[in-house]
Amino acid sequence: MTIINLKAIATAAILFAPAAPAFADSFPEGYFKMTTQFREGSEECFEGNRRGGSMNGAAFMDSCQNVSGQLWKAIPQGNGYAKLTTMFREGENECLEGNQRGGSMGGAAFMDSCQNVSGQLWKVIPQGDSGYAKLTTMFREGENECLEGNQRGGSMGGAAFMDSCQNVSGQLWTVFPQ
Repeated sequence: MTIINLKAIATAAILFAPAAPAFADSFPEGYFKMTTQFREGSEECFEGNRRGGSMNGAAFMDSCQNVSGQLWKAIPQGNGYAKLTTMFREGENECLEGNQRGGSMGGAAFMDSCQNVSGQLWKVIPQGDSGYAKLTTMFREGENECLEGNQRGGSMGGAAFMDSCQNVSGQLWTVFPQ
């Protein structure tokens, strides 16, 4: 006899249901979850850490859960840029900072105190009408570097990292407004 977990199926259906392209040309308003084309079939979401936390505060891919570290919020900064924080860390004034390819922590993106620095200014690069977009920072866009989602438990503990912008599924991000 096969036991079907209807709650898990319903949750996955809601979280990963096809919809209108999530990324038009900017981040959505309010809270949203993020995943990559590479990891959405494995039901993994992008999770913010805490400054100085495990993996030196690196943001990482983990199983999609109902946790505040996976609820992201964009804070518009003008000119198409936004700072990214999570429900978990916004009260502590922490934002996601993009690193550089091969930089400290292997180039992992990490949570740090929100500051007026170009590594915390994120930009959406739409990929046609696919519903996916690449993400870069003002700091690294001139170097053609994009945020790449890892896999849970993968290299660098699953930390997301900056790498050369490529046509790979780990750099194709999508969002699910909550």
